[in-house]
Amino acid sequence: MKPQIIRTETGEELVVLTRREYDALLATIDGEEAEDRDTARLTDAYLIEEAAGQPAAIPHWFVKLVVEHGSPVAAARAHSGGTQADLSTATGIPQDAIIRFERAEADPDDGQRQRIASYTGVAPDWLG
Repeated sequence: MKPQIIRTETGEELVVLTRREYDALLATIDGEEAEDRDTARLTDAYLIEEAAGQPAAIPHWFVKLVVEHGSPVAAARAHSGGTQADLSTATGIPQDAIIRFERAEADPDDGQRQRIASYTGVAPDWLG
């Protein structure tokens, strides 16, 4: 895949793909609708608090990671630099559960959120 990058007058970058590349990219995304809901929820929470002049409960850098990685758990793990296996070992959560959390197919319970947060260095509330 060799995308073409176009920069608009405002500096925004647009990516141009062939239809075949675009369809292949969409085919690789699991749980896209669930990921979109998580991303929208996190973004809305951040924007509402920011507009109210309150410190955001979810910082902008983390919202950006969620957009890039598709779920709060995947974003937290990316922030920590660890692998799914590392996260599983450190938290005692089975790796198949980590995979489901990262695909937004399931949500961690409160205890799992706390353990993931401790390992990744993010707030438990950011994880769902």
